[in-house]
Amino acid sequence: MAAQAITSQDINALTGRTYPAIESGIPSPLALLQRLGTWYGQNRRYRQTVSELARLSDRVLADIGIGRHQIHEVARTASRKAA
Repeated sequence: MAAQAITSQDINALTGRTYPAIESGIPSPLALLQRLGTWYGQNRRYRQTVSELARLSDRVLADIGIGRHQIHEVARTASRKAA
């Protein structure tokens, strides 16, 4: 009996969930540049958001529902959603 390769469609059918197909091989230079550009954009938005939120007073931060200890978490979430 020959062994069959299990594909992502097989896993999706068994679990009822959707998993992306696994890519094999080395990513192209263009794909690497696109990922680098995406990372740079997210990092830039993150740093800008942290800077702007850090400039606000504790009172203003409380008015918008953010504690000073949450600035990095809020900035990280916002930078990922904006991408």
